Amino acid sequence: MLDNKDILKLSEIFVTKDDLERSEQKLEDKIIEFKSEIQTGQDKILEKLDILLTEKPIKDAQDKRKTKVLEIHNDALKSNKILSEKQTSEIDGLRVF
Repeated sequence: MLDNKDILKLSEIFVTKDDLERSEQKLEDKIIEFKSEIQTGQDKILEKLDILLTEKPIKDAQDKRKTKVLEIHNDALKSNKILSEKQTSEIDGLRVF
């Protein structure tokens, strides 16, 4: 039969149930911490995405209005012969509108 000294010697070599439980608990804590970090990162990304999605339609509408104003200006400049043929062709070549 094994006495206490033998058990102590064996416990130094082999993993005990308590060692496994402590190791499992540490692993679970690390997994929970990692999961929390990921969720925090996702929350930050979603916040920024929400801001972008809110601002994009406004920016698109502003760009559309600016484009329309530029079209009106360019058409007026062309029709009143304020732009040269070269300038007119350059504007047309850029295809901004």
